[in-house]
Amino acid sequence: MKIKDNLKRYWRMLDDQAKIYSLSYNKKDTSVFRLSVTLTENIKEDILNKAVLLALNSFKSFRVKLQRGFFWYYMEYNSKNPIVSIEDDYPFRRLINKKNNDYLFKVTYFNNKINVDYFHVLTDGNGGALFLKEIVCRYIELLYPKKFKYEATNIVIDDVSNDYKKNYLKSKKRGYKYPVAYTIKGEALKYGKVSLNHFIINLNDIKLKYKNSNCTLSIFLVSMLAYSLYETNYKKHNGKKPINICVPINLKNYFASKTNSNFVSFMMVSLSFKSNKKYKFDDIIKMVKKEFDKKLKYDKIISNMTSDGKLINNVFVRLVPLLLKKCMVLIGTLSFKKHFTMTFSNLGIIEMDSKYSKYVKDYFFIMSPDWAEKLRCGVCSYGDNLVVSFGSNIKSNEIEIKFKDLLDEFKIKYSIEGNGINVISN
Repeated sequence: MKIKDNLKRYWRMLDDQAKIYSLSYNKKDTSVFRLSVTLTENIKEDILNKAVLLALNSFKSFRVKLQRGFFWYYMEYNSKNPIVSIEDDYPFRRLINKKNNDYLFKVTYFNNKINVDYFHVLTDGNGGALFLKEIVCRYIELLYPKKFKYEATNIVIDDVSNDYKKNYLKSKKRGYKYPVAYTIKGEALKYGKVSLNHFIINLNDIKLKYKNSNCTLSIFLVSMLAYSLYETNYKKHNGKKPINICVPINLKNYFASKTNSNFVSFMMVSLSFKSNKKYKFDDIIKMVKKEFDKKLKYDKIISNMTSDGKLINNVFVRLVPLLLKKCMVLIGTLSFKKHFTMTFSNLGIIEMDSKYSKYVKDYFFIMSPDWAEKLRCGVCSYGDNLVVSFGSNIKSNEIEIKFKDLLDEFKIKYSIEGNGINVISN
């Protein structure tokens, strides 16, 4: 349903992917991701609070709360204002609660950093980046009123169409079936702690390296991840199953879509290793290239998207009551997650108008680990920097350290920031 003049009557159905997230989230898998930005000066809470409210004028579809229907969850207008607060907890907590005024996003800050945690039901990484950029622009205008003449924007960025339903093909065969994957081993961090390590990498240095390897940035980074995992956790625990790295795909690059709802599919980079062979980094690059060449094709992407579409739009599934749907999805998720070792997601380049960019240092895209994927990796670039962010819920940081060693070996300049848990020194 389109936004009406009377916003209090506004409601909308969830997109196909959001329906799955709304049914599968729990304490061990909150389906939350984070986008952060560091500015040149420490954050002022009162100004940030005003900036968030102004950003919601353009993103009116984000002023919602999740409601329970008989068959599905749905979104409804939220009359309360979002709460902006200093960061005082670990990231990726469940968001839907009274302390957050029932919003599907949460804004916090610490020193010069602004964080926005999103429940994946609301949007994907691309929509999240647009909203954070809007907050940043409004914040800078309010912070420097003599340099910026603030004018209320009439631009409403509110396309929230369900583009899965528009584009999936009923006649298309289902996508690949993947083998059960190797699971990263390690002792869990207690009390819901999450370790964050951000590698802020010189973009020109790594660009030179991946071009010399005759591959793309994503192929090069996935190869670095796979090799770091193979050389540490996999070998230590005598891994037998394949390493399966899930790589989300932005479907807006393949369809004429401007939706701020979820519109992402994925491919699985599945790497099998022979026990009697020692693999070098160049061997793994070749394996990853082969997987990308085989699976990053339009018809394969459509096949994966169709698999989800057929499930959600199945007549039987649609008629099952919500409570039973939730039980079915949770059981299905237990089986589905056995095919994942970890996820690598490259959000791409985040750009800003030059009049704002001098006040912005870096952007960060961080994904929450869960009970199955104990380590996840989010990537984005801004200006001259590429930021590779690891989120982990285990005590060991051997994989991240090996990733650091590879950067040193390749003579790529970088610095490291963390959240004080399992910190990796530069």
